[in-house]
Amino acid sequence: MLSAGQVLAQGWFTDRSNNAIVNVDTIDARFREQVGSEIRGLYRPSTTEEPSARDRERAVRFAPWWMRGATTPTEEGQRALPIGLGFMYDSAMLYSQQMRSFGDLPAIRETTEREVAGRFIPRFYAEGRYANINEPTQSLATTGGAARLIQRERVVEFGLRQRAETGGEVTVGQRFSNFSTNSTFYNPRAQASSRTFITVVQPLLRESGTNYTRSLHEVARLDSRSAVAEFRRQMESHLSEVARAYWTLWLTRVQYQQRQRLLGATQSLVSRLEGRGGVDAGLDQTIRARAAVTTREADVLRARAAVRNAEARLRGLVNDPRLERDRFGELVPTDRPLRDFQAQRLESVMVTAVAYRPEVQQAFLQHRASVLREGQAQIEALPRLDIIVEGNMSGRAGDRRFGEAFTDARREADTPGGVFGFRFEVPLGSDDARARLSRRRLETRQAESQTRAVLATIVTEAEVTLNEYRVAYREVGARAAAVQAAEADIRVQRTRFEEGTFPAGGADALERLLQSQDRLTAAEEAAATAQAAYTLAFVQLQRVAGTFTALEQIDVRRIDDANRGPAYVARRGAPETPRPGAGAVQPASR
Repeated sequence: MLSAGQVLAQGWFTDRSNNAIVNVDTIDARFREQVGSEIRGLYRPSTTEEPSARDRERAVRFAPWWMRGATTPTEEGQRALPIGLGFMYDSAMLYSQQMRSFGDLPAIRETTEREVAGRFIPRFYAEGRYANINEPTQSLATTGGAARLIQRERVVEFGLRQRAETGGEVTVGQRFSNFSTNSTFYNPRAQASSRTFITVVQPLLRESGTNYTRSLHEVARLDSRSAVAEFRRQMESHLSEVARAYWTLWLTRVQYQQRQRLLGATQSLVSRLEGRGGVDAGLDQTIRARAAVTTREADVLRARAAVRNAEARLRGLVNDPRLERDRFGELVPTDRPLRDFQAQRLESVMVTAVAYRPEVQQAFLQHRASVLREGQAQIEALPRLDIIVEGNMSGRAGDRRFGEAFTDARREADTPGGVFGFRFEVPLGSDDARARLSRRRLETRQAESQTRAVLATIVTEAEVTLNEYRVAYREVGARAAAVQAAEADIRVQRTRFEEGTFPAGGADALERLLQSQDRLTAAEEAAATAQAAYTLAFVQLQRVAGTFTALEQIDVRRIDDANRGPAYVARRGAPETPRPGAGAVQPASR
């Protein structure tokens, strides 16, 4: 029957040889399989129906008048720059301060790899000591009659130290010492000595083993790869915001032109009423039309301010200094909203998202790192049991003749000296290492929960985004039909107004015409909003599915800047530096 001490010792060596580091591959594979089975077992009811053939026909044939006007400069006296969404992506990747801060994170994290590797490089060391003893002698015979014992010792030691992959430390050193005394026990009383030695300190339990050492390197690499995945996630999120700002600018420009068109139609109506004043147009009709003009002028002012605000937001996201340097006062989007529909299945979107989303990659990397840290804590919580072995060659010479002492040591190389020992240390209670082990186990459990939470969020995002993608396209077709109906209505109301009997029926016809104009403008704004929403839904679907960077041919690169040091950047596969001035539009004529 094993004693309590034997059982405890057996547990120590079991933890040393069977821990989370040794089993990390099995633990990681088992966790991935569990998560995969949970994802495959999710039930999702039928999603929103895909657009019908009628919806697609309406959306494809919808070619509203504002499609051309949205790409036409509107600001007089301002230098206009035509911009595409790809150009804005490139500008953001080149100049955005936010993107630069994102790229510093993996560069910072990769220094951890060098820190870990730096622990195992050889180190030169040198030590010196001077000792002076001057004390009363215990026996006059010791000093040959002198009342005080005087000793002087000078020691210099230098060599190389290196931590081994096994967790031990190897020291190769040379020690020279000079000793002088008035004691009669030394002959000669002034002598030099030399010792060449190799010392190995090898831990057997705590912080020992090649697996433990290699896990330090692997955790550092995992943290670095996790930071790259985080940079990709932040980059995609930022470029999605650029896309949102770009299509918001396009939409505000469309709404500005729609408001201007409505104002122009109302001003034309006022001019006609004023021209027919005293004939068949009443004063109340003219006043009502002028009030509508005033209201719509205010709407135009607000729409123009929205355009300027959208430009400011887009400029702030890309931080392109060339826009300021070349004094571009107006940004004119050149891209047009999507009109085609690409059918997507929820299952394929989910599978692609789980395979390619940087958040998923980051979560699994962090889980594996947590498992390794738990294994490290297991080994660090073991008692300290170190084996110490030293081999040395020593020599002696008189006075300060260090060369002779070194030669004397070489002559005795066939019979070197040696030291063998051990060092044992065990806590008598729960120490900081045990507390750290408990924390690491909780962190592993937290990493598992976080991974499941990330996957659940991605699955939800995939379902919601796909529904929005389908609904947004169907809405484009519905809004197109609404615009056509509003246009038919305004033609009827305009005919009734022009054929109305003045002044009795004119006021009612005018009011109906003004309301019809408002309804048409509202329908047009809703249609333009649906166009921008569908285009953004497509961008968002690609981001959720993890194919955004592949679609835009964007990859993550590491660069070395002589001034700023290493950094990570996002660039296109076939990078081409955009030149804002090349396609600049001249200022609009006054």
